Amino acid sequence: MSDEHERLVVDALRAQVAGTGGHLPAPTPDPARPALGAGWVLLLAVLLGLAAGTVVAVITLR
Repeated sequence: MSDEHERLVVDALRAQVAGTGGHLPAPTPDPARPALGAGWVLLLAVLLGLAAGTVVAVITLR
């Protein structure tokens, strides 16, 4: 979600909580998930390309 959408949702939730007389809970940090690096994506793309090329070559040479 983009920052603008997140801010819109947070503002809407705060308005809802303020209207009901409740209190906002303390924010809890999200567990960090490591992102898939660009190198791994590039390696996967190359391997998939080689696999597809091999299949096409085997079909063509038969």
